[in-house]
Amino acid sequence: MALFKSVGRGSTARMAVALGAAALVMSACSAGADVDSDESGLQTVTLAMDYLPNAMHGGLAYAMQEGLFADQGIKVKLISYNGSTTGEPIVASGKADLAIGQNAAVDINFFGTGAPVKSIFVISPGSPTHISVLKSSGITSPAQLSGKTYGGFGSTIEEAIVNQMIETDGGKDPIKQVVLNVGTYEALKAGKVDTTVTYPDMDFQFATDSVDIVRFKQSDYGVPKPVMAVSMLLANNDFLVKNPDLARAFTTALQQGYEKAIEDPAAVTASVLAQFPDANLNEELTLDSAKVMAESSFPNPDGPIGAQSVEQTQVAADWMAGRGLLVDPDGKAVTSFDVSPYITNDYLPK
Repeated sequence: MALFKSVGRGSTARMAVALGAAALVMSACSAGADVDSDESGLQTVTLAMDYLPNAMHGGLAYAMQEGLFADQGIKVKLISYNGSTTGEPIVASGKADLAIGQNAAVDINFFGTGAPVKSIFVISPGSPTHISVLKSSGITSPAQLSGKTYGGFGSTIEEAIVNQMIETDGGKDPIKQVVLNVGTYEALKAGKVDTTVTYPDMDFQFATDSVDIVRFKQSDYGVPKPVMAVSMLLANNDFLVKNPDLARAFTTALQQGYEKAIEDPAAVTASVLAQFPDANLNEELTLDSAKVMAESSFPNPDGPIGAQSVEQTQVAADWMAGRGLLVDPDGKAVTSFDVSPYITNDYLPK
């Protein structure tokens, strides 16, 4: 997801939830550190989900459906997103071994609170999102968003991103954020807001409804690309200390799954539908999103699938700190923050 990764509905609300949760520094406990084995001899690893199942989870679903985790001696137990609590505080508290983080901006903010976690794998270093307007609005550049209304959920990072785009494009006035009580797709389509962040499934819906939109890529207008990265795999520190080989086995299977997501979006879409039947996903929409993500989200400019760049993540942290978006464990704004203790490639496949 992608500044906000849910593929479309209510995703920015998760940012506000996470930023509130991040204000509490959570101590790791042993609940997620000691791993159990089932009757088959597989070791159970608990993974907290970031949001409702969607195309972003294609590689994970494929690895589960095709037995790639089992090949590594792992049984994955999922903790589903419950509508309010995201994976970050769950893994930090030790109630899960691993969690899929929401996006780089949220997770960097969470690291700043001193959370006892590390990012050991990045699922989606690219972003499939855009800041979009209706073509009928006549807006053709971010500068023209000056003083306009942005449909969001009250997050300061949302405003900072759009305002950076306006500033880079020569505009002067900041956007006015309207806190939505409806989905961003519906709000933009109905003209209740001038602009919002859009996702592949929303683009598909606009096309299906014959509604023309104009899209602006955040990184084309001054927003560092790493800010838009999504889906870090977060690990509880106690789990890593006690189970380094198991963590590496998990990333091995996950890497294979996301390699498949790039190679064959149709196959991973089938896996998503099979793994999450209760999600009632639209097959055509999920496949369309999977194709977009295979091109723009999952390929990794920093090396093998899953590999992270401390330097690039630091760029994102520096930008956030410069915008007053990072706080310390006491909730005070910081002007700098070192991400290196929280980002590692040590648990990737060798």
